[in-house]
Amino acid sequence: MQANKDQIAELARTTTRFSDAMRTGMAKAFDPVRVGVLQLAVEHGPLRPGEVAERLSALPSSITRHVKALTDAGLVRTRVDAEDRRAVLLEATDSGRAELRRFLDVGTQVFGAVVADWPAADVVALTALLDRLIESWAGHGTQQQRAGRRTTAFGWSQE
Repeated sequence: MQANKDQIAELARTTTRFSDAMRTGMAKAFDPVRVGVLQLAVEHGPLRPGEVAERLSALPSSITRHVKALTDAGLVRTRVDAEDRRAVLLEATDSGRAELRRFLDVGTQVFGAVVADWPAADVVALTALLDRLIESWAGHGTQQQRAGRRTTAFGWSQE
């Protein structure tokens, strides 16, 4: 049996509350876009900044600022793209890879503290359900968001 509208609305509210709870304090501790830039450079580099912006759904100008900050910190470097000398490629440095590992380790410690009193089966079940939700979102969510923007203008919510 499929979920009804009220159950789906409750899921949407719950995931929003979870997202808000995770963001609480994050902005003071780190910049999630900057971490995303570093993570992409480590896991998928070398990349063009435009590709980073697209993957993060961020404005190219903001990516430029983050790349500069990460470069100044010695966590990434840029080099000319040999295939298109007008473009640059972003890649992580050894320091950047080590810093991302430390950052992810702290995140694992935080999550560990949050679910410390959960049975392992609950952690595994929630992980599987979240993976399923992420896959479904990738397949349908973005498309539905675009369709909603075309039919309903939420001008008040845009910059």
